Amino acid sequence: MALVNQAKREINAKIVFFGPAQAGKATSLKHVFNKLKPEFRGAMKVMNVQDARMLFFDFTPPGDGNVDGFRVRFHLYTVSGSSVDPAAWKMVLKGVDGVVFVADSAPQQQEQNQRCMDELVSFLKGYGQSLVSVPTVLQLNKSDLSDAISMAEMERTLNPSRLPSFRASSQSGEGVLQALMALVKTVLTGLRSRGAEGIAGGEGLQRIVDEPVASPVTAKPLPTSAAPQQAARTPEPPASEVQEEPLTLELAGPPTAAEGDIISVPLTIRSGSRSKEVVLTLSLAVGKG
Repeated sequence: MALVNQAKREINAKIVFFGPAQAGKATSLKHVFNKLKPEFRGAMKVMNVQDARMLFFDFTPPGDGNVDGFRVRFHLYTVSGSSVDPAAWKMVLKGVDGVVFVADSAPQQQEQNQRCMDELVSFLKGYGQSLVSVPTVLQLNKSDLSDAISMAEMERTLNPSRLPSFRASSQSGEGVLQALMALVKTVLTGLRSRGAEGIAGGEGLQRIVDEPVASPVTAKPLPTSAAPQQAARTPEPPASEVQEEPLTLELAGPPTAAEGDIISVPLTIRSGSRSKEVVLTLSLAVGKG
């Protein structure tokens, strides 16, 4: 769900690269990042999420990428790993405005393609959405393999909804930008049809931390360095309660990239039947090497 930032005169929209493990999602995201001019994009950031890696960055499309005078900033996400917990995908897909489904054209991956497509439909349904309401394109990746399934066969088995599809290779870059920019154009058309007044205002949806938390909150280790900007604390409960009901920490939603190297991570702290929602603000510095 796109959000309007009135102060910055920006509309923030989310696009997720989704698909089977090893299909080329992260490679595709990195290819897009490397092809965009630095003045149009933010830094690439990486975060560990439930034993997987979440990669994300934001960019503003060149040309007429605005709605009612508001600049549109797209935030691109994917999750990579040999086995990604469904909870991580559900978190990243929350509020999504467009999906690039990265399918694997290798013959042995066709069952995984179908399973992931079914999962995508199920995850979107959980948010009251579908492949009709959320713009989606098919990136038929690894099509340059010598034994790749033909595009016609991939269409027949994986694309009964007749989604826009693109023959692609994330290694060479063929078709990757074309698939994404076709999706960006569709999302922009939808945003313009609603107008800035019809898009949710980000200010009204932001969580505000008004109390400190029981103990400092630490995010999972990042490949990049992370320094908490602020830590919150709640009144310390009696020692007997702490012993009987230990604290647990859960992700409450997808991290949100802000201007520069700032990222906000919504968290839920639980102790028995009690819970507290907080926002952890991190400053990320991209590592070199």
